Amino acid sequence: MRDGLRLSRSKAIPGAELYYGDDVLAFGTDWHFHEGWQLVAVVKGERHYQFKGGSVVAKPGHLVMLPPGLVHKARCNPSKKTSFRIATLPEIAGTPPANSVAISRSEPQLVDAFVSVFLMLTRPDDLEVAALTQSHLEDILGACISANVEALNVLPPQVRELEAYMLSHLDRVPSLVHLSSLVGWNQYYLSHVFSKHIGLSPIAFHTRARLMQARSLISLGWSLSDTSTFLRFSDQSHFGRHFRSVYDMTPGDYQQSVFAK
Repeated sequence: MRDGLRLSRSKAIPGAELYYGDDVLAFGTDWHFHEGWQLVAVVKGERHYQFKGGSVVAKPGHLVMLPPGLVHKARCNPSKKTSFRIATLPEIAGTPPANSVAISRSEPQLVDAFVSVFLMLTRPDDLEVAALTQSHLEDILGACISANVEALNVLPPQVRELEAYMLSHLDRVPSLVHLSSLVGWNQYYLSHVFSKHIGLSPIAFHTRARLMQARSLISLGWSLSDTSTFLRFSDQSHFGRHFRSVYDMTPGDYQQSVFAK
């Protein structure tokens, strides 16, 4: 990993990823999404998030939350060093339903609460700590969602069906012909409607979903070659190019980070 940036996997809540940035000069990601919430607290500098139809700036004193499935990309302000704490969570039972937009709350008590939770997420696996951490996360998310007045983006049922199908078939690359047959739309209309609501074409969405699954498999100890083969990338080099273009790190960098002592 680059200077000042550390990535680890939480033992308190399995599947949670933790980014600790300290005076980072550059760290940007391309369009992608997460299966659970991502919470961001910037303590120095700025981090910019862009998504379909809008953007938000994470800066000191604000807590930014990206809901599950929100396609977005991010970058640090290139003219400033940035320090931040980012937690990307798995799907957690009991958390409130997701809104369709990013939430930014300028409430110091929420920022302090998240920083405390971030520290708890770095602790060793402990059932009592895990339960307390999850409870605090639910409180933070609940407070922010209830205070947010943005309307929900209700997806057409066909788009939800396509999402669900592709997420359950990550080991095979779908064709537009096959996807069209599932919902009874022609290929052009399918691509247009899916991209309009999701922010990615169906094939790009599937690629990002495979990369998200790749992170999980690597963290479970899968080799890079086995991961690449299982998720049907043409070869390991092809897998590596996609991974780096989206996450600004190679699969090897990610593997070393999550298993670093």
